[in-house]
Amino acid sequence: GAFQPDKAAGANAVIQFNFTGDEPGNYTVKVADGKCEVTEGTDDGATVAINAPSDVWLKITRRELDGATAFMSGQFTFTGDMGVLMQMQTWFAQG
Repeated sequence: GAFQPDKAAGANAVIQFNFTGDEPGNYTVKVADGKCEVTEGTDDGATVAINAPSDVWLKITRRELDGATAFMSGQFTFTGDMGVLMQMQTWFAQG
């Protein structure tokens, strides 16, 4: 979904996405100072790292699948700051 700077005011996080499945790849999303920057690759200093099949994360992004339900049922894993993981849904609009 689209980044919402007003919802991420004061946020400072580095989110590492490690996708498997149909569209594998590693991406880093940096949220700071009301801005969002996406780069391909990994960041060893990530605040949170999310490991997911690309199709599962796409469903979560589209709000077709609840993130908490997906995590509890083992559809994705993460390491790092759970608070950042939970806040992400407010930083990005549905879509």
